Amino acid sequence: MDPVMIKSVPFEQHIDSYLPERIATILIRSHHAGLVSKEPSTRINYLLEIASLHTRGELLGQPGLGRLSLQRIEKWMEFHGRRLRRNDESLDSVICRFGFRHALLEKNASRFAPRSVISSEDRDKILREFSSYGEREDIRRPERRIAVSQDT
Repeated sequence: MDPVMIKSVPFEQHIDSYLPERIATILIRSHHAGLVSKEPSTRINYLLEIASLHTRGELLGQPGLGRLSLQRIEKWMEFHGRRLRRNDESLDSVICRFGFRHALLEKNASRFAPRSVISSEDRDKILREFSSYGEREDIRRPERRIAVSQDT
C-alpha cells in the first residue's frame, strides 16, 4: 500500500485565508456593501470586493474595528490577492475592476472553483443573524416598481 501524501498549509497561512465572523459582519453591514448588493448572502460571496471598496480611514471609522482588525483585514486581502482602496482612488475605478475579475473567473471557471473567504460555519452564523433582524431597513428594502402605461 502506498503512503498517502497530505499537503499541509502553514498555520499563519490558514489564519489569513479566512476572515473572522465579527469582522465579516461589520463589512457586510458597511455603507459600501450596499453598492454590491442588498442581499446578505450575495454580500458574503463578494466580501473581498466589499472590503476593497474601503480605505484604511473608512474602516477605522467603522464601529468595532480598530488597528488590529484593520491589520487582519489587510493580511486577509493580501492572501487573496486584493488590497484596500487608496485615498486617491475613486470608488468607480475599484468597481470597474470587479467586471474584469468576473470575466477572468468565468474564463477559468472550469479549472478553478471559487474559494470561500470565510468559513462555512461563520457564513451560516452571519446569515442567521441577518435573518433574525427581519425587515431591516438597510438590508432588505422592498423594490419599488413604476407602472407604465403602454397606451399610444
